[in-house]
This record gives sequence, structure tokens and C-alpha cells, in this order.
Amino acid sequence: MVFLLCLLNVITHLPNLTNASSSCKSKGLHSPPYNPSGTHAILTLNNFARGGDGGGPAECDGKFHPLPQRVVALSTGWYNKGARCGKMIRIKARNGRSTLAKVVDECDSVHGCACKTNVVDASKTVWKDLGLNTNDGEVPVTWTMV
Repeated sequence: MVFLLCLLNVITHLPNLTNASSSCKSKGLHSPPYNPSGTHAILTLNNFARGGDGGGPAECDGKFHPLPQRVVALSTGWYNKGARCGKMIRIKARNGRSTLAKVVDECDSVHGCACKTNVVDASKTVWKDLGLNTNDGEVPVTWTMV
């Protein structure tokens, strides 16, 4: 009887397990339009160091970027095929604090579930400069090119 209940449970949940990857659809290339007065985004946390959660080296320069570097990855549309590589952006939090960071990578919003189309994925130093708690995970910010 226990075996049958377990088997029934597996059969019931099997469609959810097999479709897990298909529930994560591409979000596409189209980030919200860049606004020179301030583009609204979601700040997320990334570790750009070797062995960090950023994976391999940065797309822009093929290097790792350990702390305390102020670096970011932009969603695919904003990354714009590397057109913003090496450029500085100003990130402003709702608390009024701002900091500068260098674009070193793409936060892929096309393949898989890594990023939404409106993400600035930043190093811990950026979060610290902005006076934000990394445990919050996602925080609304605005950013501009410098």
C-alpha cells in the first residue's frame, strides 16, 4: 500500500519535474529602453571572483573581478552585444545614495533563467556603497551612463 501511494505521488508530480526547464522561458533581448535621466532596474548580487556565483570570467575582458572591485553585469538588452563593456555607470538607490561601477559582463536574459530583462547584477562592494542589505536579494535602483 505504501509503495502504491509513493508511486501515485511520483506519477502526480512527474509532469512538474519534467517541465521544470520549460517553465523557464527566455525573457528576450528587449530590456526596457535606456533613459539618460535614469533607467529603472532591479539590483541583484553577483560574485565576479574566480569560484564565485558568476560562473566563468567576465564577457567583456575575460577576467575575474574579485572584491573590492565595483563591477556589474547588465541584462542582455542593456549589455547591447558588449557596447557598454568597460564603461562606467552610476547606480542610485531609493535611499539617495549612489556609486559608480564598471560594466564587465552580461547577465543573460535570453538563455534560461539567469536574469530578467531589467537587471543590474552588481558586486557586493556596490551594494555596500549604496548602503543596501545583500540579504534583500533584489532592490529597485536607477542607473545612468557616466
